[in-house]
Amino acid sequence: MAKFKVLKTFKDIHTKKIYKIDQEIDMTVKRATEVEENLDSSFLSRVEEKEDEK
Repeated sequence: MAKFKVLKTFKDIHTKKIYKIDQEIDMTVKRATEVEENLDSSFLSRVEEKEDEK
């Protein structure tokens, strides 16, 4: 799983959850790529984790 920051509000077609701006969510890179293909790349931004947080 990776962390992503929501840049635009959207509804997940699989979970029916609504994600709002500035929310940080966990999802697989594969799922994030699917969101990007269905919507566009302006909806999610990957959050880089710091080494000391792992």
